[in-house]
Amino acid sequence: MIIDIHVHLIGMDPENGCYLRPKMSKGMIYHLLTWEVGLAGVARDRVDDAYRDQLIKWADGSELDGVGILAFDGVYDEVGEYDHERTSYYVSNDYCFKVCEYSEKLLPVASINPLRRDAYEELDRVVERGAVALKLLPNSQGVDPSLERLRPFWRRLADHGLPLISHTSFEHTIPPLDQSFGKPEKLENALDEGVVVIAAHCAGSGVAHPLEEDYDTWRAMLDDHPNLWGDISALASVSRFPYIHRILDDEVAESRVVLGSDIPVPVAPMVFSPQLGWTKARELSGIDNPMQQNLEVFRALGVDEAVFHRGAELLRLPDGWGEDSIEQEEDEDQE
Repeated sequence: MIIDIHVHLIGMDPENGCYLRPKMSKGMIYHLLTWEVGLAGVARDRVDDAYRDQLIKWADGSELDGVGILAFDGVYDEVGEYDHERTSYYVSNDYCFKVCEYSEKLLPVASINPLRRDAYEELDRVVERGAVALKLLPNSQGVDPSLERLRPFWRRLADHGLPLISHTSFEHTIPPLDQSFGKPEKLENALDEGVVVIAAHCAGSGVAHPLEEDYDTWRAMLDDHPNLWGDISALASVSRFPYIHRILDDEVAESRVVLGSDIPVPVAPMVFSPQLGWTKARELSGIDNPMQQNLEVFRALGVDEAVFHRGAELLRLPDGWGEDSIEQEEDEDQE
């Protein structure tokens, strides 16, 4: 089964339990992303529904068997209360679950800031509801994963068998509160407590930070932590494309990564024209389904097919999920 584990859910409507700081909906990044996903000109009160419909269309129109849809928790203060003033973006777990009910391909990835007062209760709740993983963006959610007082939370996460998809290195989209919180070494405590950690973007710092690299730290950590992985989300984008070549040139690294896209971050096939040739890059640019486009770009670059299927091994999938897809694949193999 092929699963893209890293697709963001856009939510703006407070009635859906979502929030986007008004300033962010007027900036260049917002307009670029909404244009890229076909939502240019859509009224703010229609964005949630329109993007949900796009996700369903793309998932059902791709060869992906599953798509991890990410919720996004907010910032919390010293006593664990929601900090609205410092929160730039919030997509509730309940809304994520609601959207995923529209298609069997959509898999809910909950988000819990471990600093929130009810973190343990919320973790138990989302596991009960069927979350397949937990998403954290420490830089923008204002949480240092290395805090000793968070060890019990990581232990509870490991006990549930729920993997952690944590952003690593610099954050470029959601305003960061502290970029150092994205350092991959900050995840050591979670790893030591037995959590399966998937470092988003393999800690590639991005082309905007050529002098402050974190990828090498992630790569070195693989040798010491068998429960550490990486996802290749955004590695087909303008901001992080060089890292896919480093992974493909490293047998160990490629054996420890899983498919992701980072949608709505745009896929940029033309940046690979030196490797693929102009004609092939143009052909890939013409694919209008970004989920399929991301997959095809990585295929064209020679990413091992095992990478595309690894999400099914790492996520906490519901019992029986995907059996129809497996039976269909077996039938096709027999034919």
